[in-house]
Amino acid sequence: MATNYSIQIINPANVSGPKIEAIIPHSLILHCYKYHPVKHENFRAARYVLENPKRIFSGIREFNDGGWCFTGQPQIWHVKENVEVPFPDKYVFAVFLNSRFVIYEFRAERVAGDDEYCPVDWQNRFGALIWTSTS
Repeated sequence: MATNYSIQIINPANVSGPKIEAIIPHSLILHCYKYHPVKHENFRAARYVLENPKRIFSGIREFNDGGWCFTGQPQIWHVKENVEVPFPDKYVFAVFLNSRFVIYEFRAERVAGDDEYCPVDWQNRFGALIWTSTS
């Protein structure tokens, strides 16, 4: 039987409250494993960002209410099969969750000129920057 992977994350709706559970669906893990092996290896980077976010954005879905984006910079990531390198300074790793806290996408994006942990054009892409790490 297929099992989803769960991870404890900051609750974007109550950042000072208890952590909540986010889900990485088994179907996403299996799809990446079968068809995108490099992306599959970068689940580690996604997990790192979810556990150590630098920014959290709300309002990521244009036609659906809700959704979140956690960003950060993992120490390493995979760029090819069996090739692991330090994560570049000019990029930020973004993890996208729907309103039910289910991860549906993760990727590296170029950083904005005004903030090293925000992706380019974040002001127009997201509803709001709702949390900034102070550490």
